[in-house]
Amino acid sequence: MFTSILCPVDFSAHSERALAYALDLAALTHGHLTIVTVVDAFLDAAANASGARDALTSQTQQEIKGLLDRVAASRKQPYERIGITVEVGEPAREILKQVAECRADLIVMGTQGLEGARRLVFGSTTEKVLRESRVPVLAVPAEIP
Repeated sequence: MFTSILCPVDFSAHSERALAYALDLAALTHGHLTIVTVVDAFLDAAANASGARDALTSQTQQEIKGLLDRVAASRKQPYERIGITVEVGEPAREILKQVAECRADLIVMGTQGLEGARRLVFGSTTEKVLRESRVPVLAVPAEIP
């Protein structure tokens, strides 16, 4: 049984679908769910320089709560053991750090389906997490046929 599930979100349809799976798994296993999003370091630096860093963090947390409310509304189970965190930096690295911090024993995350040159240039956060994670990763595709 999974006792601590980590679900990274980037507010895409892919991560929204993954969050739905993570919520269902957390309810099924009575596990704790941590939802994490990673803010780009340049955006964080700009917000800090303008004195709006706290506002950026607060707004991002509110966006996660809104996403959670939207996804949870279509589920039947009540959710009580949910944490929200906002990190700054390179997504894969921060996700893997968060695994250790919340002692996650499962990561549930969406895929973006990058192909061809875009994948070679940008890489895939999901792919990096899959390669480097020491816990199982459930990579949820955008659509299941």
